[in-house]
Amino acid sequence: MRPTVSRLALAAALACASQAASASRQPLAEAPLALQSSIRCQHNADNSLDCTTRNQFTILKPAGKDYLSRIDFTYPDTDTLEVLDGEVRQQDGRVIRLDKSQVETRAAPNPYAGVSRDKQTWLAFPELAVGSVVRYEVRHHIAAPPLSRELLYRLDFDPEPVRYDSYRFELSSPRPLLWRSEAMEGFRIHAAADGKAITVEQQGTRYLNFTNEWNNAAIRRWPRLSIATSDSPQQHFGVYAERYNQILAAPLPPAAAAEVARQQGKPAAEQVAAFMQHINSRYRYLNDQRLAERGLVPFTLAEIEQHGYGDCKDLATLLTAMLRRAGIVAEPVLVFRGNFAPAPLLPGLGTVNHMIVRAAVDGKTEWLDPTNPFFAADRIMPDLQERIAYRIGADGQVRADNIPLQAPTVSSRVRRMETLRRDGSADIVSDSELSGWPLIELTMQDRYQGSSSSDQSICRGVGSQPLNCKVERAATGFLQPERYPVRIASQDARAVEKISGLYLYDPQLESRWNDFDSYRGNDNQADVYLGDPEIQERTVTLKGAKAIQPPLSCHARSRWFDLDLSQRADAGGIRYQYRLSRKVRWLSHDDIVSQEFAELSRQARGCATQVRQILKL
Repeated sequence: MRPTVSRLALAAALACASQAASASRQPLAEAPLALQSSIRCQHNADNSLDCTTRNQFTILKPAGKDYLSRIDFTYPDTDTLEVLDGEVRQQDGRVIRLDKSQVETRAAPNPYAGVSRDKQTWLAFPELAVGSVVRYEVRHHIAAPPLSRELLYRLDFDPEPVRYDSYRFELSSPRPLLWRSEAMEGFRIHAAADGKAITVEQQGTRYLNFTNEWNNAAIRRWPRLSIATSDSPQQHFGVYAERYNQILAAPLPPAAAAEVARQQGKPAAEQVAAFMQHINSRYRYLNDQRLAERGLVPFTLAEIEQHGYGDCKDLATLLTAMLRRAGIVAEPVLVFRGNFAPAPLLPGLGTVNHMIVRAAVDGKTEWLDPTNPFFAADRIMPDLQERIAYRIGADGQVRADNIPLQAPTVSSRVRRMETLRRDGSADIVSDSELSGWPLIELTMQDRYQGSSSSDQSICRGVGSQPLNCKVERAATGFLQPERYPVRIASQDARAVEKISGLYLYDPQLESRWNDFDSYRGNDNQADVYLGDPEIQERTVTLKGAKAIQPPLSCHARSRWFDLDLSQRADAGGIRYQYRLSRKVRWLSHDDIVSQEFAELSRQARGCATQVRQILKL
């Protein structure tokens, strides 16, 4: 079934705070809303659902009034939604019924990169104030997605600014039901003796919300439960595998066939790059649901070429067909796309939101996403790493696989010469090589903001006060090179700070470790997203400088980071060499507050502090 989440989609969201603010789990007394919720669903023989929801909110704080300013329900036009009742009860006992004029159904806004026939029903309750009690009841018929035969219903109680005073959920089915849960200690889950009904009831009051977490942080564990009619990926996705293979068996459309013919005889890796380029150049990424709710069913190969656009399942299906015609083993893959993908408790439609291609290229596995406006060979994109994926085999079998963590590679290698002057300024010449995610970010900025904007961003990072900065680099494009050179020539008006006839040099390498100390001191709770594992290498020569302190060599080792830093004199002045290897995409809260990580921070900050030193010119 289409994923169903039994929690309120609030009309507003809490703003993210800066990293300097104190962060913690928000106290129960600060909840802006209280909710009593009851949901009863009937699973039907045709795999549709009929659900009746009764919600009663009490506005506890002024922010709660804003959250309930308008309540939206968005759903496909194959569904039906009926508002059965609604009212506002004021503290003085006055009851204001929800008038028909305060309920409206209209076409929902089209999604990003898509067109649809979705509907949206909204409720606008009158005269809201602190102490008001808002109650409504809606009945939602959820049509079964095309071809779907198995149910998956998910309950996710992730953080939100709502105090749950009571919650009850009931699901009944003509078929036996399975369930799996995580972190549901505050709930009672009861299955009927025949397995055809499950009841979930909250025990006590529950409030889970966090404030002032880092912008690159997320809570990755929350109470959740999945209910399904099968725990077999084959049962859930096998019917789609049959349809995909029917589509893939058709002849390639003319343009795709011509491209495969042009690449015939070339090495497999070159053919993969050419096919990715062909799809990017000829097709735009667009999810078209106007004619029908397609669910996981792609257009035919001929329709995709005729349209000149497609969504992830369309473009992945076309790429799979081209690779197979070229003799490269390839399979469509269903996956959840995002920086974090929670491990599915049970398989089903609610656990995937994207389709890519798995290909065997020169003995290596490539996870190819033709929806991206770039292609980097031998790289797994950050929003696809470390998660379960469902491969659709040519034999019709669906196989669960794991997309691994991208191994760290050198993402930036910098050789920099700073010719220092007695006024504290410096002439800078920097030669860099970019690859991996930093190069992709540069490519995206070039694409959407222009190369001049990118050059300005590059120059801002050259020094404390860069002047007369010039950047030399080639144009970026769809195909990412293994190494991308960038040369920068600039001046820095404040390269070193004059102190009593001497000079202080500070490369500011300790900020990362100070941030983690602040995380611990401020009682942050969320896990921190770092991005692709990577290695940064930097060599800096301070021409004309003489060190007062002796040469240094410093190292820090951990399962998260490795750091190497050294300083020595050479013929031209002082040379620093810096290497930081990051081995993970995420740092968990438990990792950051551990003694082992605190020791890493202490060692790494000590290394960075040693580099801040007094120089002679």
